[in-house]
Amino acid sequence: MSVSQTKGSAASAAPDRKTVKSVPMATRPIDLPQRQLTHKGFHRPRRKRQPRRRRSPALRFTPTAWAKLLFLRDFGPTEVGGFGITPADDLLLVEDVELVRQSCSAVSVAFDDSAVAELFDEQVDDGRRPEQFARIWLHTHPADSARPSPVDERTFRRVFGRCDWSVMFILAVGGERYARLQFAAGPGGSIRVPVRIDWSEQFPATDPDQWAAEYEDCVRHDTFSSVDLSVWDDMAEWEVAQSNGSTESDI
Repeated sequence: MSVSQTKGSAASAAPDRKTVKSVPMATRPIDLPQRQLTHKGFHRPRRKRQPRRRRSPALRFTPTAWAKLLFLRDFGPTEVGGFGITPADDLLLVEDVELVRQSCSAVSVAFDDSAVAELFDEQVDDGRRPEQFARIWLHTHPADSARPSPVDERTFRRVFGRCDWSVMFILAVGGERYARLQFAAGPGGSIRVPVRIDWSEQFPATDPDQWAAEYEDCVRHDTFSSVDLSVWDDMAEWEVAQSNGSTESDI
């Protein structure tokens, strides 16, 4: 076979482009994603963002402060009370527990007025503001229940009711905890807050000997003691004087 014949047969076998008919497209509609038309063109609809949940405030203790509070709770048979000391940039983190001279029974704590004045003056001299040492009231219950007693509620309302915010914390012998944050902003109110031990904070070694000495120096057991709230009224007057710029106390 000659070369000319081979080319001719190949040409005759190839279809004519003009005679090829176009294949019709499928009549079934194509499912396309729903799109919205805006001034910027087509885009997919945005998903609704779920609102972020705000983290509720929590009262936190450093491990050392928590260990000290447990030690003080179990060292004697009565209630014991004190103040939570916090850093300036984290007012709900208790890094120390400070006792003052007090008469304690199984149902009450009566602070010595001069001891409260001394503690507050010492804290101010150390550069702390009242919200760092006079906002968190800590005390224990020598029973299994941490529920506030009527005396607790009365004390908290009378003493801390004029503060912009304050916390009452109770730790029972059985381990139950109770913490309530009250605030005076707007209409005012109060909420229960969780209690946590913040293990991320650095903490020194425990010092039970020093804690025992502090307890014995400050706490006097008085089985038949009456509840004296005058010291709390004096404390409120002291804080008003501090806010007005006075550094002296008549307590």
